[in-house]
Amino acid sequence: MANQPRRWRKVEAFGPGHPLAWIIWSVPALFFLYEFILRIAPSLMLPELEQRMQLTAGGIGAALGAYYYAYAPMQLVVGVLLDRFGSRRLLCAAALICVIGLVIGAGVSSPIGLAASRFLLGLGSAFAYIGAVYVAMTWFPHRRAAMLTGLTAGIGFSGAIAGEFLLEAMFGTPPSWSRGMWILAIFGAVFAIAIWIAVPERPSWHLQRVGRKTTHSMRSVLSGLKAVTTHRDTWLISIGCALMYLPLAFAGNWGPRDLHVVLGISTEDAPKLYAMFYAGIGLGCPLVGWLSDRSGRRRPFLIMGSLAAALGTLAMALLPESASEWIWIILPVWGLVVSTYVLGYPMAADLNRRDAAGTAIAFVNCIGMLLAGLMVWLFGVLVDGIAASRGHTEPQADDFRLSLMILAAFMTLACVANSLARERSQSDDAVASD
Repeated sequence: MANQPRRWRKVEAFGPGHPLAWIIWSVPALFFLYEFILRIAPSLMLPELEQRMQLTAGGIGAALGAYYYAYAPMQLVVGVLLDRFGSRRLLCAAALICVIGLVIGAGVSSPIGLAASRFLLGLGSAFAYIGAVYVAMTWFPHRRAAMLTGLTAGIGFSGAIAGEFLLEAMFGTPPSWSRGMWILAIFGAVFAIAIWIAVPERPSWHLQRVGRKTTHSMRSVLSGLKAVTTHRDTWLISIGCALMYLPLAFAGNWGPRDLHVVLGISTEDAPKLYAMFYAGIGLGCPLVGWLSDRSGRRRPFLIMGSLAAALGTLAMALLPESASEWIWIILPVWGLVVSTYVLGYPMAADLNRRDAAGTAIAFVNCIGMLLAGLMVWLFGVLVDGIAASRGHTEPQADDFRLSLMILAAFMTLACVANSLARERSQSDDAVASD
């Protein structure tokens, strides 16, 4: 392993769980918060982007979906690279790729340019969440895995609460897409520097902890990738969590538009109101992670959460405009139950080789983001298709409602997948006591 900078040698000598390990983890976790703000940025500007580029809902969905088309397949590459090289250099490079995507986005004037910008942002952002979780699994005891996985997600999603207001300030009044992109690019450059300073190389005891005598070669990490991708239960967990994640893809791209069309909430207030959904997720992720670590179980929470998430989606579809005040309760509760998807990451890591932990959690994220990207596009196509079949020139409230009902029905398959997946209890894991 590489020699540590002097400032981190005492932390390394202490072993997993030194108090300063929280600093090591916090910078990548904040980078995930930043990445999530990049992800939801289009939701604030969706009407303007559609008008500016003369695109239908399906067309704008296809351009914005480019983010996920880069993000999803990169997850497998990210997992392999993390297991091979660690997180420091990779996360720095990821931040710089985001900066390039934002600079391109600042001058975008066509759907192709918008898609290229979102593709690069997806490429750089692909490292954020998995990288932060990998840092946590490296520097903390295994018994804290689910809590830290949930806390990492919670930081990103709770940041989306402030993110809606921060983005409004960055875009200005009237909102300027270019202005916001330049400001976000500056933040990305700051994160690249901060990660290089605050995140050390993997500790000397990392190899012993994952059961290896030598560092990974490309052959060995590819062997780990093969083991992960041929594991039946890893596929079931990944599919179940991907279906549970769909409301997040909806919220980041279509949610405010849905509230405006279906419930008559203004375009200015709808993005702010959706902060309640992210508040539920921000609270739920660390809470469910803590409960899971305490009980040593993941699967029961995933089963109950997947069923509740589908019911929450159905409630969003059926809520009448006359009862729109209930949205203040439905949105945070919906976010709370959707947050249980986060347990799929430690569950997959538990079921696979310890030296392929990065690959396992990245595979779960890969399937989730791939389905999310398809959903961003397909939801727009579905809304357009339903509207056209009813003779509507623009999608109406009932068109959005029916599309959400179809999404809820699709999400019930998550409960089936999570029910079929097996889990290994923490008490059966020999390393759970480190």
